[in-house]
Amino acid sequence: MDLQPDAAEYTCMLFYHSKSPQCQKCLPRIKQIVNKHEDKLNLIIATKEDYGKAGVSLTEHLDDKIGVAFDDGGRTFIAYGVRFIPFCVIYDKKGYAVWCGHAKSFDEKVFDRILTHKRK
Repeated sequence: MDLQPDAAEYTCMLFYHSKSPQCQKCLPRIKQIVNKHEDKLNLIIATKEDYGKAGVSLTEHLDDKIGVAFDDGGRTFIAYGVRFIPFCVIYDKKGYAVWCGHAKSFDEKVFDRILTHKRK
């Protein structure tokens, strides 16, 4: 990972490709959710693209709550069983996945449900 975002209660791992119109549409909306819930949610954008192809377009999104991971060989995509993009996995600070699905389905209502039904 090129930049580890600040710690948060939850992490959104967004599986992404810089040339995908759907990914480009979802990223700004997810960033808004992250910015609204600063202390509760951070974002890692994961891509199988080379830094040379996607680095500039992705690193412009970096800040304290957003990191980028260049997944050389696609091992993270395989580990999470990602078959399509944009795909999100939300996991808690213990590493338990609490939600996964198409990134366009992740919104304020979904995150509010996650916060309401915290794992004990």
